[in-house]
Amino acid sequence: MTKRKPGFLIKTSKLFLIATLILTVISFCTPVAGNGGTNEKVISEALLVKIEPPWDTIDEGVKEYIMSAIDEAEKENAAIIIELDTYGGTLDAAFVIGDRIVHSKVPVIAFVSGGKALSAGTFILVPAHVVAVSPGSIIGAVQPVAYNPMTGEYQLVNESKIINPVVEKLITYARTRGRNTTVAEMFVRNNLVLSADKAVSYHIADLIATDLNDLLNKLKGWRVNITNIKYVLEITTVRTHEAGLRARLISTLSNPMINSVLMTIGILGTIFAILSGKLPIIPLTVLFLVLGLIGSGFSANLASVFMIVLGAILLAVELFVTPGFGVLGVTGIVFLALGFALLPAAVPPGFAPPPQYALQFRIFAISIGVGLGLFTGIVLYKIIEAKRRKPVIFELKGRVGRALDDIKAGSVGFVVVEGEYWKALAEEDIPKDSEVVIVDKKGPLLVVKRHVSGGSS
Repeated sequence: MTKRKPGFLIKTSKLFLIATLILTVISFCTPVAGNGGTNEKVISEALLVKIEPPWDTIDEGVKEYIMSAIDEAEKENAAIIIELDTYGGTLDAAFVIGDRIVHSKVPVIAFVSGGKALSAGTFILVPAHVVAVSPGSIIGAVQPVAYNPMTGEYQLVNESKIINPVVEKLITYARTRGRNTTVAEMFVRNNLVLSADKAVSYHIADLIATDLNDLLNKLKGWRVNITNIKYVLEITTVRTHEAGLRARLISTLSNPMINSVLMTIGILGTIFAILSGKLPIIPLTVLFLVLGLIGSGFSANLASVFMIVLGAILLAVELFVTPGFGVLGVTGIVFLALGFALLPAAVPPGFAPPPQYALQFRIFAISIGVGLGLFTGIVLYKIIEAKRRKPVIFELKGRVGRALDDIKAGSVGFVVVEGEYWKALAEEDIPKDSEVVIVDKKGPLLVVKRHVSGGSS
């Protein structure tokens, strides 16, 4: 076997080291494949979501509002800025919103722009990629409470079956974003409340900003890592994402006071209608019940379908079965209008047309409902106006007509009065086509005489 000389091995090692160094330099200088040859994406636009009075309660309507904003931001590769000034809301809505923020494919910036983000507000604050607080604001107090809408009383919930899942969920959010898990736990177990300065010093918030402009300035160059993509925040354009009619309507119905009033009217009204035999007003009381159920957490999607079907049935009964237009028709129109307004914001793919067609259909349906409502209002106004008028008795005496025959005195012939044909008894000779005046009526006969123009009748 031939032996290689030591010089050959030394030369080979040198060539290998030189090649390795060249490849290392090239690897550092060459951009990683991604957006524009890099794994960084610059975000220059943001959608602004405002959770502030009077729409400051975290409920089902706000949940749909935030989720629709995140969906739109993901399509447009824009960031989300959630401005918070809230005392809190429902635990269910907070869980769903928090999970959606955690799995967002674009940066979510939560900003306590008002004086507080408590309870459910803190719950959707912690999972955000960036948390900013304004000077003087407070966050925390996440311990669940039970609220009685009838009495307005609050009662702290201490059941471990409820507390432990809430604690673990908030700790998971904090751990995911690298925040202080101990503070997150104390938010729930001890109702801990932190000022803006303490929130930053305890690493539960990232920065303090006085207003939106100050926030945007401090976010310039901020990097957020999402699924191995680094988003660089260079936000120059902020566009407010407006809540839809459906979201606002659900939030209104979810108000505890409004909800309790609707349920009370619906239940007592239905009982009264059945006991008194006023069955036609039952659909109206059912309307109050359905609206109350939506506010209590019943699926708005199912409620909208029910209201559309029932509204169509009531309108058909009013138009083709019952005479006139009354309570059934009006209730049917209201059912249809509210049902279309509460149409599902999103349905599974393959079961619905594209979003733009669904939006156009909703606008068309609401327009039809409003149009029918206005028409019904005008009809009812005219009916009430007609009933308020004093009755007018049509008097034939003194009316002027025309003779259709030559009528001898004491004989009967035909005359036309106000476009109607009458048999008339003449008091005097009346030539054909001459004007006559009615002086009396005897049964089916009119008593007439010749009319002298300019004379008294």
